[in-house]
Amino acid sequence: MPPMPPTPPDYSWLSETVAQCLKVPVGTLDAKASLTRYGMDSLAAVEIATAIGAALECDMPDTLLIDCPSIAALERYLDRMQDSGQSGAGEALSLRDQMLADCVLPAAIDPRAAAPAPAVQAILLTGATGFLGAHVLTALLQETEAVVFCLTRPSSAGDGRARIRKALAGYDIGDAAFDSRLRIVDGDLQEPALGLSAQAFDDLGREIDAIYHCAAAVNWTFSYAGLRDTNVLATRELLRLACTHKRKAFHFVSSAGVCFSTAGPREIGEEDDMLPFLDGIHLGYAQSKCVAETLVRRASERGLPAAIYRPTLLTGAAQSGISNTGDMLSLLIKSCIEMRCAPDLDWLLDCCPVDHAATAIVKLSRVSDDSLRVFHLANPVARHWRESVLWMNLYGYPIRLVSYRSWLAKLALDAESPAHPLHLLRSFFLARRAGADDLTLPQLYEEGKKSRFRCEQTNLLLAALSVHCPSLNAALLERYFMRFISQRFLPGAAGADAPAAVAVALDGEFFTTILRRFHRDESIQVAEVCVRNTVSEHSIISELTSWKYGHMTGLRHCSVATAGGNSVLPARLELMVKMKPKDDEAMAVGESVAALCGDDLGFAFSRFKERAGLALCHQRELAIYEQQDERFVRHAPVLFGSVSDDSQRAWILVLEKLEGMLLMDSADDISGWHRAPIDAAVRGIAEVHAIWYRREPELMAETWLGPVFSAAAMSEMKTLWVALANHSERYFAAAAGCSLRALQQRLIVDLDAWWPALENLPRTLIHNDFNPRNIALRETVAGLRLCAYDWELATLGVPQHDLAEFLCFVLTPDVESSEVLHFLELHRLGLQDASGQAIDAQSWLLGFRLSLYDLIINRFPMYAMIHRLRKQGFLQRVVRTWRTLYELFPYRSD
Repeated sequence: MPPMPPTPPDYSWLSETVAQCLKVPVGTLDAKASLTRYGMDSLAAVEIATAIGAALECDMPDTLLIDCPSIAALERYLDRMQDSGQSGAGEALSLRDQMLADCVLPAAIDPRAAAPAPAVQAILLTGATGFLGAHVLTALLQETEAVVFCLTRPSSAGDGRARIRKALAGYDIGDAAFDSRLRIVDGDLQEPALGLSAQAFDDLGREIDAIYHCAAAVNWTFSYAGLRDTNVLATRELLRLACTHKRKAFHFVSSAGVCFSTAGPREIGEEDDMLPFLDGIHLGYAQSKCVAETLVRRASERGLPAAIYRPTLLTGAAQSGISNTGDMLSLLIKSCIEMRCAPDLDWLLDCCPVDHAATAIVKLSRVSDDSLRVFHLANPVARHWRESVLWMNLYGYPIRLVSYRSWLAKLALDAESPAHPLHLLRSFFLARRAGADDLTLPQLYEEGKKSRFRCEQTNLLLAALSVHCPSLNAALLERYFMRFISQRFLPGAAGADAPAAVAVALDGEFFTTILRRFHRDESIQVAEVCVRNTVSEHSIISELTSWKYGHMTGLRHCSVATAGGNSVLPARLELMVKMKPKDDEAMAVGESVAALCGDDLGFAFSRFKERAGLALCHQRELAIYEQQDERFVRHAPVLFGSVSDDSQRAWILVLEKLEGMLLMDSADDISGWHRAPIDAAVRGIAEVHAIWYRREPELMAETWLGPVFSAAAMSEMKTLWVALANHSERYFAAAAGCSLRALQQRLIVDLDAWWPALENLPRTLIHNDFNPRNIALRETVAGLRLCAYDWELATLGVPQHDLAEFLCFVLTPDVESSEVLHFLELHRLGLQDASGQAIDAQSWLLGFRLSLYDLIINRFPMYAMIHRLRKQGFLQRVVRTWRTLYELFPYRSD
């Protein structure tokens, strides 16, 4: 008589135990669902593990519910434990060995045995009810004519079609017209053969021509073992389907997280396989995606057409603003608002709006190529986490930046409550990783600790496909938060509304008036105007002031078409319209920036904000551009006209759009700044300086000038200079050594000794922000000519101040003294010639030396304040060059 098959164990007690611990009816538990769905947190996980151990009279590992987050996974663990006869034998293989074993693609999955697929007429999509999957479904229906089969798990929440419709409606996407092209496949990713019968699996393999695998268990706390079934084994089954009957193009959505390995290289490109660096990947989700990627690579090596997409964190849809309120970033934002503090982490957010990511995936998938293609999807305009915290403060949520240690201590206490947004994600933030210098995962994702995620090849291809990622700017953040509030995910912001600006229409009538005045020709008529917003990437105060105080500030690129018959005008004129915020608005944003840099700096800046350079900035720049002196006009953009109307809060400049200029926006890359262009800039600014040189009483009488620095004012503001020096120490020490802080302190203490000499030297109107961020060079028949713009910080000062700042930016730290002296003398002689006044060489050198001292306690620490929130790539190089120049002109207390 043959032996009887073993009786399967009865695990009904397990469901009852879990239900008791979670205080839910046992009948409501889905064995395959994550127990977090039923409210399991870390405390409940410990309670369940303890209860199971007590029932079996043995100890359970602390990570049991992380590795086995569902009842089905617990049953499999207990089966393995019973087979081995000991507790913990579920880890028969080490984690590393298990992952490497899972990377082996079974020999039976062989696309070479399948026929080539015809043109794609039927697509299988997984994850259609998920955040990304729903948007990919919409993109597939819009961009292709294919029928889309959606794999959905049977559920008591309704049939698959109804759940997909509900998901699409919830995300404000979808079109009933496409419903006829939807097919529902009832299956289960966690089961062999996708939960389909052998016949249904075979039939599906015949019918579909391509697979888009978007489904995944996205969990920031589960281990690899807890995610293996859904993220790895399901991918293997889908690859099996891709090789059944036809070789189907396989499109796998992975994650940028696979690229962040502590064992990886400094930069990761699209061509890089991350499996060799698996040991340095510490997030279970990223581990599972890395292993799944390897399976796709192996299938591709056997001849399967395949593509891998690695998106960064996904944010809400750019069009609707609807976000996934259950994702980590949304919950972190909610928790920071509730806790009124945010962790001070060096995170760069290169998140993609979900609708962009979906469109990019579908468009890229249609680029024909038989080889494996890997695409990196990231926002090309990244925003720093601290800048996002600043934005939330400006929006009306009071949030302080605190050290990560302090924030973790508060989180550990507050998040014990199940109502806390990060209650289920505590271990992601709190757990320290073995083999990673005992850091937490959020610390491993800081800049300087993670690999650089390179996207150049993908971005070039997307540009060719006319797919452009929306910038994560203030306007998009506002759209997200408005949705958060309307969904009652966030409370309404407490900030007061910005003062309403009266709209000035940039229409044909506006430009007709401007151009008629400029050309003194009443026959000019503008027929059409195309207006495009232009975001300033290097001025955080300009951008956020523009956003916070209404849409009537900022830069607008206006393409103006004129009616025929105007001989003085081209058919189309490209103009830049600069719409200025009022000074108090800019100062309020500056105050918020300073406050996030520390209480001392916030208090000091608030006290002296009227003297920090922004007072009357809205009037001053207009007045400066309206100068008629040829020495200014030659070296500035062409001004077509301006509007100054206090009643409408409108201060507007209409300027030429600067095109074809040399070295524009070149502060981060000074390789083009050699002797000839530097000479041209120095000669040009010398001419501009000559206009007001030694006319101090006349300039001081101008109502638009605003407060100017004096020895008395500088002395009174010492608390601000000390706070700025303290804040900038961390950045300046890395560039120029720890001794720089002591030097700053000495210069501040001795202000009363050296600043009066600076005040007593001949002064003029200086740009006060004279560097490659705000200047360019025109190519003319006579040679290169300076074009200086953005004059809002202009003030009364010694002309050497502009020269000193400029040389710190454009010279390298190894510059020779002879080179520096050449530019000093060129500036002196140029100003002497343009002004017709003799300038003593020794007093000129004194002014340059004192200007260097002033820069390191005033201007450059202000850059460091901005750098904390938005990286200023030039800062460390500029400070190193300053140190070199200082060594030529060191401070002497005598």
